Amino acid sequence: MSKLSEHPELWQMLLRSDFSASFTHRGMLVTWMAMHRQFHPRQLYVFKRREHLLDLEIARNELQQRGEQAREQERKQRRLRALNYFLVRFGHCLFCTSLLASSMLLWLQLLQVLQLSFYIIFVPLFSFEVFVLISAAITFTIYLQRSSTGWTFYWNRLQGSVRWFILLSSPCECLIVLLFGLAVLPLTAATLEQDLSVPWPRLRFLPPFLAFWLASLSTALSILRRRACSSSCIGSSLFLWIPLATFSTLFFLRLSVCPWLPPVVMLMPIMLVTGMLILFSGFLSMASFWLGWRGSRDWMDYASTTLLVILTVLLPLLAVQLAL
Repeated sequence: MSKLSEHPELWQMLLRSDFSASFTHRGMLVTWMAMHRQFHPRQLYVFKRREHLLDLEIARNELQQRGEQAREQERKQRRLRALNYFLVRFGHCLFCTSLLASSMLLWLQLLQVLQLSFYIIFVPLFSFEVFVLISAAITFTIYLQRSSTGWTFYWNRLQGSVRWFILLSSPCECLIVLLFGLAVLPLTAATLEQDLSVPWPRLRFLPPFLAFWLASLSTALSILRRRACSSSCIGSSLFLWIPLATFSTLFFLRLSVCPWLPPVVMLMPIMLVTGMLILFSGFLSMASFWLGWRGSRDWMDYASTTLLVILTVLLPLLAVQLAL
């Protein structure tokens, strides 16, 4: 057996059978054996075997590392989808639910069916404000950690209005607008319950309006600070900021200094915006139905959603404004 193990042809045959996966490998192996013919083929086999085991170990480690990276990427994707669902979908549902609940409680209060405190009436909206604070804390935490490798993935793919406003303005301006905007509802409840008063009786509703005006002013300064205004800035200014600021000013004048101000004049900015949105949404709905009728299912779904928004949001809002 020892004489057989010393036979060179045996080790050369083992080298060719174990380490020749293709004709190219066989040619390279023959060349390598010819270059090291001063060594015994058994030594060459031992060296080749160790080299092969080392390559297998490296390949196994690389495969394990790639699998771990793929699993970590999948975990990040799941966390990101859950976070975006919480910030966007859950936020929309909570806002609609809280607004509906508070409006129903306020309607029952106006009909004198229930005698509730305004703090209780605004509890659903307070819950939405708590959600806004939580989402803002999550967004600011990811923003502050965005320079690290693990958090860059989340920041670049994060959704939500807080991240949009941070990108639109700056973190400080976003924080100021959030603080002033979230202070409007508690100040309104405290003013209506007469827990918060000012020295001037005519200006007893000043605190909530002042908080709203400061939030609007911060938003306006943020928009004006930008050198190039995008379409989102112009659209938010025309359809959101300017009408709301004008309506709040006219509403405050009617409550304090000018009680003789007609409701039509007070609601005119909101009615104009609502009418323009109805016309624009109606045009989009007709165009989407036409494209959907020509075979595009996505446009048909978009048309159905737009029509549903018109029937459930814009038309009731316009009816309430006309009734007032």
